[in-house]
Amino acid sequence: MNSRTRETLYGLATVSVVGVLLTYNVMQRHERHVDNGAIMTLTAQFNRTDGLREGAPVRLAGVPVGVVSDMRLTDRYKAETVLSLRGDVELPDDSAAIIETEGLFGTKYIELQPGGGLDLLADGDRISYTQDAVILEELLAKIVARAKAARAAAAEGGAAAEQGGDILAPGDPDGDGDGSDAGEAGGPAGTAAPPGASPFPSLTD
Repeated sequence: MNSRTRETLYGLATVSVVGVLLTYNVMQRHERHVDNGAIMTLTAQFNRTDGLREGAPVRLAGVPVGVVSDMRLTDRYKAETVLSLRGDVELPDDSAAIIETEGLFGTKYIELQPGGGLDLLADGDRISYTQDAVILEELLAKIVARAKAARAAAAEGGAAAEQGGDILAPGDPDGDGDGSDAGEAGGPAGTAAPPGASPFPSLTD
């Protein structure tokens, strides 16, 4: 076996090992094993679960504590998810289930936020407080729409300012419409003081 063949075999073996490790890592992240001897099952209803799949992790403070074991559509067109959690997880009855995203374009998972109630959720209970998945496309569309509206408002404000500056007629500095400057000294508006006259009215006038 020459050196080139040996190097090719070593390369293929390395790629195979890396592929197996990556596959195992993905399976561990998205299909967390839950001990069947100690499982608590909870349900949570959402209006939209875009991107969420069965087997997605359920996390508490970022720590995986279960998986989404089932997803179904209710008779009121709600998305109901079944969460299989570890039996040692204790959640107050006012806890919330939020659909989050790993990074910007990552996969969806459910984050549990504990409430402050004194009573705890039991096996088979429903989580009343939920938050739907954020659709990135809709969020970007809203941002673009707001930017366009702000640009249009700025353009309208600039046009109004230009029109306001053109209201005064050329040669009418005081804006009274008669073409004269009422601020000139000596006499009523529209008349100019004669040469050499005092700009102040006489006490005898």
